[in-house]
Amino acid sequence: MKNQTEKSTEITPILAFFQEYINKPLPAHAPPFTLWLNGILKKAEFGNIEIEFLVRKEMTNPLGLLHGGISAAILDDIMGMTVASLPKDNPAVSVNLNVNFLGKAYENETISARSKLIRQGGQIIAMEGEILDKNGKIIATATSSLLVIVRK
Repeated sequence: MKNQTEKSTEITPILAFFQEYINKPLPAHAPPFTLWLNGILKKAEFGNIEIEFLVRKEMTNPLGLLHGGISAAILDDIMGMTVASLPKDNPAVSVNLNVNFLGKAYENETISARSKLIRQGGQIIAMEGEILDKNGKIIATATSSLLVIVRK
């Protein structure tokens, strides 16, 4: 397994799939929740994915701001996508998600979310993510640990 501090040149099939959809809507066979979020991939490389989202009315809270639960879901989804694209033999699932809500976005604003691989161990993968507003100001940050499922 490649050390996470080294730049990987391995393009896994899932990473190649993501790269095919940069600046395009995801195909209909993408996971239903990911389709509902309706993001546009902007970057897909080893250990890092970036996606833009339009904040829709159904993504807002009663104040008209991006709902915290949607922020958390976006971060969980993008970090999960990043982990799915890593070289490994089995899938992984989130075992925790810690989110800090630091800013706001309004309906009809475009936000971007990005993920970063921190460490890929044998069974635990550590990730970070953040959401930025249209001016690059941080709206939310997150950390997550994902467990590689060992099939017996």
